[in-house]
Amino acid sequence: MLHQSVKNGAVIGVIGRASNHIDYALPSEKIRRAEKELIQQFTGIPAANIVMLNQVHGDEIVEIDVCPEKDLPWIADADGMITALPGLCVVIRTADCVPVFAFDERKKLLGAAHSGWKGCRLDITGKLIRMMKAKGSIPSDILVFILPSIGPASYRVNEDVAQYFPEETLRRNGAIYVDLWKSVERSAIREGILRERIFHSHICTLQNEHYFSHRRGDAGRNLNFGILHPQRENPQSRHTEHPDSNSSGP
Repeated sequence: MLHQSVKNGAVIGVIGRASNHIDYALPSEKIRRAEKELIQQFTGIPAANIVMLNQVHGDEIVEIDVCPEKDLPWIADADGMITALPGLCVVIRTADCVPVFAFDERKKLLGAAHSGWKGCRLDITGKLIRMMKAKGSIPSDILVFILPSIGPASYRVNEDVAQYFPEETLRRNGAIYVDLWKSVERSAIREGILRERIFHSHICTLQNEHYFSHRRGDAGRNLNFGILHPQRENPQSRHTEHPDSNSSGP
């Protein structure tokens, strides 16, 4: 399944398990090459301009101000990216963690972050937006997208995790659940993002078998991507919403 939304010069989307048939028993670099080939098939972006990270569950965010000279499997040990380069495709790989994309419609600046519970604890979403503001973004110009990830009814944890999320924890029938979606939303709102500009797929990867879930035992990864288009292009001419998808935008 390709879940995709086109917004005023940017495309935000995710390729899930229905379209991703990569053998995840392969060596990691071969997996990344295969993932790039798959994303290229859907987006038309050359593999060298499809940028991935070696995600380490931290809060490091890298700025990409030049296109990679080589087709690398990943460009840094980090969990977030910011770019203003048109035609660059930034990718966040997930299997339950929250993929967060932020797009400044006025400055044409795109940010992406990988936020599991550790990323939420470190407030990587807030850091991403603060970095965008430092580059001149105004919160009222920023759209935030929360793509498919584990939902509050499914993310069961122990006290060691719950202790960091007193406002997002629910205790039910002796079990403890944490709402990472709410944590991300609160981070964005604290940075001045308007609630009506936070768009949410409301798709739980554990409950929806169209997406990979680590908790279900899947080895595969959902390929969440964002692309800035040159202003002269009409993104609708090359990227349309997949008929099986549910838009994460308004």
